[in-house]
Amino acid sequence: MASTTTGKTDAKIVVSAYGQSAGGIWPHFRLLIDGVEVGQATVNASSPAAYSFTVPVTAAQAHKVQIQYDNDAVVNGQDRSLIVSGVSINGKTYKPTDANVTYDKGALDGKDVIKGQSGMWWNGTLVVDTPAADFPAPAAPVAGTSTFVVNAQGIAAGGTNAHFNLLVDGKKVGEGTVGTAAKDYSFTANVAPDHAHKVQIQYDNDAVVNGQDRSLIVNKVTINGKSVSATDSIVTYDKGALDGKDVVKGQSGLWWNGTLVVDADKSFFATGGSTPAPTPTPTPVSFSHLPAHPTGRKIVCWLLL
Repeated sequence: MASTTTGKTDAKIVVSAYGQSAGGIWPHFRLLIDGVEVGQATVNASSPAAYSFTVPVTAAQAHKVQIQYDNDAVVNGQDRSLIVSGVSINGKTYKPTDANVTYDKGALDGKDVIKGQSGMWWNGTLVVDTPAADFPAPAAPVAGTSTFVVNAQGIAAGGTNAHFNLLVDGKKVGEGTVGTAAKDYSFTANVAPDHAHKVQIQYDNDAVVNGQDRSLIVNKVTINGKSVSATDSIVTYDKGALDGKDVVKGQSGLWWNGTLVVDADKSFFATGGSTPAPTPTPTPVSFSHLPAHPTGRKIVCWLLL
């Protein structure tokens, strides 16, 4: 989705790749857009696997999508290499050997550039020179129909992952069960245009099972193309029942049953005009950067005899 006011669109980029390890270490790559890093991954398979990223870019503008291999090495005769099968950009797939793909060996400086190829035998960057048509700005939403996208992931417990309900002004419009990797969960609902609404993500199956603490991680919420981070000023976390009694500042990690509430003003549901949009927040979010569990709520003890 895109914001018609900021000119940004959330582009979905999928890199299909595999690798050859050396010294027990697999190839690593960074994903760049126009030279700016937007994600990274370690390819740990000897057959093609998909590595997905969702990143905000300027809509209706050409971009360079770059896969930068950065840990080439030979260890005890093993030659570490990255193999790229293809790159999908908003559903359009490019092969490494297509005419608009090049391989800039070594530094990304345009000095040692050859035709694109699948096997990256040296550190370097595979560059996909994409046209503006690959990043279209979608039409404004139909009056009364709104699209909501929740980017979320979870920590499972007892083999069950986190579940949430999506509410608008307290009325359920959808639900989802997340996985352990960040993913977009999309919903469409009829709501009054040109009015403010509360968009609510209600986590409802918190538990601790055999020391595993089930939790929901909400990275961002996109309302008619406008992205809101879980920590933005218009977001709160109503712990427990949705009753306004135990409300704290919004946060990405929902460690308790409760509801993340986005207090969206009418500009999110405008049928015309131009109003500023919240700044989109890149995804995914690493668990290592999330706030630690607060003390005093769940206590799990092990007694060693």
